[in-house]
Amino acid sequence: MTSILEDKEAIRDLLSAYCFHVDDGEYDEWAALFAEDATLEAGALATCQGRAEIKAFIVAAVGGDVPARKHCTMNAMIQVNGDKATANSYIIVVRADDKGGIVNSLAGRYQDELVRQGGDWKFQKRIICMDILGDLGLND
Repeated sequence: MTSILEDKEAIRDLLSAYCFHVDDGEYDEWAALFAEDATLEAGALATCQGRAEIKAFIVAAVGGDVPARKHCTMNAMIQVNGDKATANSYIIVVRADDKGGIVNSLAGRYQDELVRQGGDWKFQKRIICMDILGDLGLND
């Protein structure tokens, strides 16, 4: 049995792994972070049900291209209740253009429902709330 602090740290690792795997183009590893019957809601872009559909969405959204892109998750507020948890965190995504500027920026939050399966924490439901989409004025 793990402590609440150990669970919270494992969940923080899950939130970080999501960012690293998607930015590195490791879509199989990224999809494995979701429960088999998970849901991903990405605003008007998509609502996906099940790990296979979630993986297909990210592959279609970013393709085989792995640009200089960074997802940054921060300020995670995590609540653990046995083998279930919730997490709310901020997200900023930046991507470099071919001129060295930053484009296609995103700021928002993740709202997560998590479940422990086989000792590992997985996303059961992830809602991506995109508050700001587009140029954040970082090149000004």
